[in-house]
Amino acid sequence: MRDQQSLVFRCIFPLFVLVIASACGSQSPQTFRATVPATLANAPVYTPTATFTATALPPTATPTATETQTPEPTPPVQTLTPVSPDGAPAARNVAAPESDNFGWSCDDFPCEDDIDGFLRRIQVPRGFALSHVGRFPGQPLQITYGRDGRLYATVLENGTRSGAVYRLNDDGTAERYSGDFVSPLGVAFQPGSDVLYVSARETPEEGGGVWRVLPGGEREPVVTRLPCCFQVIDNQPNGLTFGPDGYLYLGVGALTDQGEPPPGRQSQFAEIQANEAAVLRIQPHTGEVEVYARGIRNPYDLTFSSDGQLYATDNGMLNGSGDRLLRVTAGAHYGFPYWRDRGCENCPIAPPDVDVQPDLLTLRPRSLPRGIVAYTGTQFPENMFDSLFVALWNNVRDGQRVVRIDPARIPTNPDALAAYVPEPFITGLIRPIDVVMAPDGSLVVADYVYGHVWRVAYEG
Repeated sequence: MRDQQSLVFRCIFPLFVLVIASACGSQSPQTFRATVPATLANAPVYTPTATFTATALPPTATPTATETQTPEPTPPVQTLTPVSPDGAPAARNVAAPESDNFGWSCDDFPCEDDIDGFLRRIQVPRGFALSHVGRFPGQPLQITYGRDGRLYATVLENGTRSGAVYRLNDDGTAERYSGDFVSPLGVAFQPGSDVLYVSARETPEEGGGVWRVLPGGEREPVVTRLPCCFQVIDNQPNGLTFGPDGYLYLGVGALTDQGEPPPGRQSQFAEIQANEAAVLRIQPHTGEVEVYARGIRNPYDLTFSSDGQLYATDNGMLNGSGDRLLRVTAGAHYGFPYWRDRGCENCPIAPPDVDVQPDLLTLRPRSLPRGIVAYTGTQFPENMFDSLFVALWNNVRDGQRVVRIDPARIPTNPDALAAYVPEPFITGLIRPIDVVMAPDGSLVVADYVYGHVWRVAYEG
């Protein structure tokens, strides 16, 4: 951005400045059709249970109860049946043009309430149409749709790290649905229900968890004492989503930048906790926790494709190295903190028994990939089915946009891979934080700075 003193950034409150400073040193609704088979061999059936403290458990382990409270039964866990691209429009190649970075009502960007200016600035591919959905009164972090067709979001309020869950009305205004949370981030509805799950912190500086929000906004803890927190604004229980097995999947960030020991400790490296820098699989009713995959420094958001494959965005070290997209497999290790091969001379060396899996795609340093969704609708052209749409937060080259990545078309040849640039799908955004698919198959993106929400629909 050519003018750092532009009016738009002078108007952004100190929290945003803190976020950018840290970065320089992001729920995805699935269009599975829910079914409840006569026999669920691998999905639990709800019974009133206790709230559990997080521990790394094998699938058959039984945690120790610390508190007994579930006043009302929640819906049974449902497995999900994949959808197909049948009925989608014919395939076409699309890419959004670049957006001009000057000449707007607040110089680099349109001003806060200049919707017409944003509609002119934000660019989408030919054949697609952009519209304004509404605005959240604060800084949205993750969004998801409920069965009522309304958009819900975790939102930071009044320039602080405290927040609540909000939902948008039909007229684009927002109302407070459930609070108060400390640094709320992940949000996802249990399939086939109006029960919402939210990830947040227990205090501003330590302890994370997942809460269940019942219809009407009342909340109760599901799992607590999860690893947290590297910084006031970084690395905590992050994005969450429900898998096709009916379980809840959650990304949890690392407590360090490079595996460095806490101040005053004599050891050379920090000891990585069992549930840290990992994707966790959680029984949503009992809070039973197991580690699904490890070695992911800050798994910010998660999504499942139509075939049940899990993908994650990962934010790298403060020096910018390690921003990436991962194809996540159960039991796999993705390298953190053993990042000597990424130029981290202070990182520990990988033990011989750790088989590090490669990135699906290494992204530009400091791009800070946030929200991600696998497109499983039929409104977009058929060749976009199961494409990954990723929100790139930071103002680096090819950043501040939503990009489309087809996992099947990422080059394997080293030279071609080095030249590969994800296809721009939405350009001209300020700080895109999350992207989801709407019930009608359009794509919706939330921008952190002013809380605006934009929809992209295919018109052919």
